[in-house]
Amino acid sequence: MRNPCPLLVVLFGAIELTGAEAGPSTLVQTDAVTSQLLEWLNENGAYINEKLVVRHVVSDDPSSPRGVFATQSMEEGETVCRIPWNLIVKPRDWQWKDKGEVLDCGTIEEIKEMMSNRMTPYGEYLLAQPKGYTPGFWSEAAMGLLNDMLDTDKDVHETEYDGLPPHDIEDVLGDIAEECDGDIDDELYRHAAQMVKARGDYAFLVPFYDMMNHHNGKFNVKHRYNPYDFESSDLVERFGYDIITTKALNAGEELINSYNRCSSACTQYYDWFGTPEMLLHYGFVESLPQRWLFDFARIKFDLDWKDSDEATNEVVVKFLVPPSEKGIKLLQQELTRLESFALVRETMNYEDEGISAGEWESLWLYYDALHDALSYAVKSNASVTDDVWTWSDDWWVKDGTLVSANTYEHTVYPTKRSCDSNASQSQLCSNSSLQDHAVLSSQAPEEEMRRFTDDASH
Repeated sequence: MRNPCPLLVVLFGAIELTGAEAGPSTLVQTDAVTSQLLEWLNENGAYINEKLVVRHVVSDDPSSPRGVFATQSMEEGETVCRIPWNLIVKPRDWQWKDKGEVLDCGTIEEIKEMMSNRMTPYGEYLLAQPKGYTPGFWSEAAMGLLNDMLDTDKDVHETEYDGLPPHDIEDVLGDIAEECDGDIDDELYRHAAQMVKARGDYAFLVPFYDMMNHHNGKFNVKHRYNPYDFESSDLVERFGYDIITTKALNAGEELINSYNRCSSACTQYYDWFGTPEMLLHYGFVESLPQRWLFDFARIKFDLDWKDSDEATNEVVVKFLVPPSEKGIKLLQQELTRLESFALVRETMNYEDEGISAGEWESLWLYYDALHDALSYAVKSNASVTDDVWTWSDDWWVKDGTLVSANTYEHTVYPTKRSCDSNASQSQLCSNSSLQDHAVLSSQAPEEEMRRFTDDASH
């Protein structure tokens, strides 16, 4: 049966993660593996600001995730940490000129070797992390139940991307096996692959940087040098991952990263990588603000607290593309189906089906978030227009300036065009028309508001 639990933003499998590095004199409440890692980093050239401390997010709850907190006030632009290039795990044959072509296969092999030989404290640390907490690494039974919830096998779908997101869950391991020629039946290799997929920054795995928690409404750190900018590559090799604060912080504040809206290195994620992709890639359901993109309905919107203030207790729907009547009806159909799924499945004995407690709880956390997102969109009072169905395949690109819709960098593949040959329609189908997308805001109904919590851990 489904155990009652709060809508809490957690990692799959209730992962115990730390939040940052600091000088040995400032570390508190860290386990032995984490302490050894932090000491090793400091001893091998990493700079960790002495104003930082590692502690549980809920200070009196030892079961809560750990985070990085300031023990003293910090200035805007102050260095948080600097992880040298030689401590960053990357493919052995990494070349900056190949940065757009190199996969993370080599990083997976490096991490597997580090864990197998226990050659560094970072390998020990990664080996100690829980296994199978992102959906692509779930058990077959749990993955099947999630796909059933998302209705990915619906016969009337033209493509697999017509179901509810996230997409391609069952392809994660298969893609690794095909692209990397990896042995996904090897437990250690699978764990290494999950660590790279869930904690990696593209082809890099960066100790300490991968420990900071995520929150798009509260992130306060950024790269000093973009590690994926050719012009910055020599600076990254000289200084490594140099992380700074983006604003002044008070003592007691947590240092928060953004995994998809960081101001430098992840700009290609900004337009499409939302809450479903967070689930797929990182294994947690993020708190507000959230982004949702439903390709089959051509609807894209953000959810946030009114005035970005949780104290208002009001959630606002901000449509990034003008919604259509057809799209809203499609979302209503999915909402109805989703509720039917819950009526049948939430009382099942998941253990008898071979589903772990962590998988089960995480699935229903995502159900709650998905249900809320559909409900707020359907019940919003935004004006509707059918224009979106006459736009090009790049309908979902917010400002019409990105071209990544034509690459495999995006999870959401564009739907078919509905343009005809007359002049007005051709104009609507051009990329330039996307620059005129309206941003519509509508307040969602107040009934049955669910509780969104503040913190997400990586």
